[in-house]
Amino acid sequence: MTRAPTTSSDAFGVLGIGQSNVALSTDVMREVVALPHALTPAPMAPAFALGAFKLRDELIPVIDLARLLQLDDSQGTRERDDQVAIVRWQEGHFGLRVDAIHGIAQVLPEHMQPLDYATSDATPLTPAAFTDGDRLVYVLDLDALFALPGMMLARASHHDHEEHPGTRQPADRKINIERALLIDCGGIRLSLPAAMVREIQPLDTLSAPVMDVSGFMGTTTLRRQTLAVFDPRVLAGLDDQPRPEGRLMVVVAVREQPLALCVNQVIRMMTYNPDDVMALAETHDHPDATIAGMIDHPQLGESLLVDAARFARDTDILTLAAMYIPREGHATRGEVPYRRFAFVHFDAFGQFVTPLEQLSEVIAMPEDFTPSPRTDEGWTGTLAHRGQAVSLVDLRQLLNTPHETPATDVLIVACGEYRVGFMIDNARHIEYLDAPADSLIIRWRGEQEIGTPPIEQCKRLIVVGTGAHKKVLSVLCLETLAALLVDINSSHHCSMIDSASPALSA
Repeated sequence: MTRAPTTSSDAFGVLGIGQSNVALSTDVMREVVALPHALTPAPMAPAFALGAFKLRDELIPVIDLARLLQLDDSQGTRERDDQVAIVRWQEGHFGLRVDAIHGIAQVLPEHMQPLDYATSDATPLTPAAFTDGDRLVYVLDLDALFALPGMMLARASHHDHEEHPGTRQPADRKINIERALLIDCGGIRLSLPAAMVREIQPLDTLSAPVMDVSGFMGTTTLRRQTLAVFDPRVLAGLDDQPRPEGRLMVVVAVREQPLALCVNQVIRMMTYNPDDVMALAETHDHPDATIAGMIDHPQLGESLLVDAARFARDTDILTLAAMYIPREGHATRGEVPYRRFAFVHFDAFGQFVTPLEQLSEVIAMPEDFTPSPRTDEGWTGTLAHRGQAVSLVDLRQLLNTPHETPATDVLIVACGEYRVGFMIDNARHIEYLDAPADSLIIRWRGEQEIGTPPIEQCKRLIVVGTGAHKKVLSVLCLETLAALLVDINSSHHCSMIDSASPALSA
């Protein structure tokens, strides 16, 4: 007997939006989750772009299908607990807000009915339809969907790529991203956990050590405080190496005790996944080294990661560091209290300064982020960072100095529930000024007239210090700039400056 040929069916997920139903191929649908109450909105986004949220360390931009398909003309946030269908598309992902998930429909090719749209030259969003029981279901075309202005797509990170297109993976591996400062010490590369790093300073003078302890190089003075200086290669068990000739020091805190590490070069701050740290062989030459393992960074190469916990148990180093901590109550009566003012110098097709206190973090410009449809207004896109959505702004464009050179660093500023990342050419260095706490004076607060662009309202001219140590700085208050970009009517407040000094009267 001859067997009749069989026709395979296609599987579609059927989604309910109001009184209508749409369908997507199950090949692109990853999962369905509840719509979070708190979404981080994207600045100047269309009404159908609800914002973004974090799902297992992934940024999920959410599109409101009902508003997109003009089935709902409401504005603002969604109050009720609807659902979000997570869709994988073009090596990225996004979420579709829907009212209901009706299930999976198996559709034979002959049951798919093409739809003709004679009044439009563009590819229709719903080029075909089928019936699922008593429901009429429109098939959504994702290519046409992403041809619309204002659409958002979060690029998948390296752990989220599938081995084969069309297959789905649970994506349940949590990515723990840590940061470390990569340094070079006479040809030996070490990575210092960012949590223990306090600052980087020139190593100008070095007094001879008072005792012979392995790795102890002597002492130096930083802002009237004596610091013990060590050769960081001792941490790697390489105490038989020649004394380093570095002229830089990295100040670290171990059990809240400051000490300095002499280095030849500070390369950069980098990120790594602790799960990817390669353990050292138990038979290596220095089993007592304060090293957690090896990091093989794709761009920066190999380095030895310092184990902060084991470092904190090194009694020889900590005892020496504690010898130079000043005793409390040593200040002379009536002495004017000094304050340490810190400023970040950076380039944005020109040299600028901003108070360190106004920055949450400085990161390298990411390769992957969700582009913004309003790049003409400075908003470049959105990225996921440390469990939050960060809105990227090209500071060079706001300063009217745009150029073709890609940004290399991002200055992240907290602004209420928002995080704004200012793209710059590069962060150059941090300047520390020790001056009387009451010596900070604002000479000029920028243009404050109604209608003045936010970038002009955030400029400050300040004076710090007294006498021969007085210094004048032209400052960009990025905290105020971020607030004005999010809400032009927001109040002005600059940490360290507006909170510490009255304006100089005319």
